[in-house]
Amino acid sequence: MSSLPNLNTLFTIKFPNGNTAKAIRAKPNEHPAFLLRTLGFKPPQPILFISGGASGMSDYDKKQTELMMEAVALFAEKNGITLIDGGTESGIMKMCGDIRIRNKYKFPLLGVSPRGLVSYPDHPNQNAQAELEDGHTHFVLVEGDEWGAESEMIINLTMTMSGAGTTSRKPAVGILINGGKIAMQEIYLATTRDKHKLPIIVLDGSGRAADEVSTAFRTGRTTQTILRAILKGGDIQLVGTNEGADVIRQKLSLKFLGHA
Repeated sequence: MSSLPNLNTLFTIKFPNGNTAKAIRAKPNEHPAFLLRTLGFKPPQPILFISGGASGMSDYDKKQTELMMEAVALFAEKNGITLIDGGTESGIMKMCGDIRIRNKYKFPLLGVSPRGLVSYPDHPNQNAQAELEDGHTHFVLVEGDEWGAESEMIINLTMTMSGAGTTSRKPAVGILINGGKIAMQEIYLATTRDKHKLPIIVLDGSGRAADEVSTAFRTGRTTQTILRAILKGGDIQLVGTNEGADVIRQKLSLKFLGHA
């Protein structure tokens, strides 16, 4: 086993499939601009963050969601967009990595995970609850041993990558698919900041957190404080799982290119 990299030291993860990824350990309050610069990114760049999972989905919904993600990945590839997610070998994150590898895409795929809960080649972890996904190109491993320790870093990296607060800002958008408490927390962080908020595309019909948000959005009614805050502050758009890839492609085109 290799020695554990120091905080803020760039290192390389070599996966069995031949893919290599740049990675860095970071404190939860680390400045995102420093992390992005160390990983080789040059903001501002357009960025898309993906939150959620695939828990409890039927086979049909998983297939429909994968078709949607194929369209998202192709859009990112054609338009030079970085994708950011939780970086582990599960659900939507695995789907993103697999699609990227299968199609030999080159867009950057940045995973952000709590270091205490993941394992990766040359770093076995007896407390790991997940493995890092081998289709990702970059990782920020946040010091922490509980899910959610990475949430604020994901949003901060997304905002910083887009150049939020500068005159040269690039588009940044979030997609919520299924998901639970952590995904809801990420959408809350993305939509309730005083200045720089992210528009969110919600995959309606994908289950759990996504359906809670979409139901509250359609009806205008909810008893949950966190949902009221999201609806009040957020630019929310719904895309049904049965609407097809063209619809989500149109939504992304409007957000990133200014036309459908």
